[in-house]
Amino acid sequence: MEAGRLLEQGVLADMKGENSLPILEKALRKIKESRGHMDSLYDQIGKLIKIERSNKALPEHDDALDRILKNHPPVERVSLTQSRYAHVSIGAGVAINYGPIGRNFIELLSNLRADLKTLIAVTDQAIESFTTMLPAAKAGGFAAIVLSGRAPLPEKIMHSADQLMVYVQFHNRACMTAIAADMQVYPMGLEWLPKPRKGK
Repeated sequence: MEAGRLLEQGVLADMKGENSLPILEKALRKIKESRGHMDSLYDQIGKLIKIERSNKALPEHDDALDRILKNHPPVERVSLTQSRYAHVSIGAGVAINYGPIGRNFIELLSNLRADLKTLIAVTDQAIESFTTMLPAAKAGGFAAIVLSGRAPLPEKIMHSADQLMVYVQFHNRACMTAIAADMQVYPMGLEWLPKPRKGK
């Protein structure tokens, strides 16, 4: 989100004839920083999958999760080829990719990881496009090139920002699903939690 704000500021600076390069360089750094966090998250989800495979869950928790997942509607999933803004200039409309959240916890985690891998590819495309366009900011005219539609940068940036939000929402749904199952079987499996103290 910070990268998007900076990119906007850079375009506005260029429109005013000001030096937009430092602002745009900072925007690109922020996108790269976000991309680095994606690698860390990918590894963390992999660790969760290993934990799930090497441990046996409570049957009651599995049953609760199974009930929730069976009734869960399809969710919007990250897509590399479909874009909400694809060909917007020719009015091709909006493409949204729906898919299952997962049939069980392992599949849910695997879907999160697969979508993150797609988001990484989308982000890499945005970074490559941004890097290619950055020299234009040195001479001025960055905004003119971007708004003319002659460069792929606007589409790549809009698609990456959109798909990031899609992934965040999918991740939230996955977390809420797991928490709902925890709450349905509580206190089973969570007996170790500290109990509220009287008068506190």
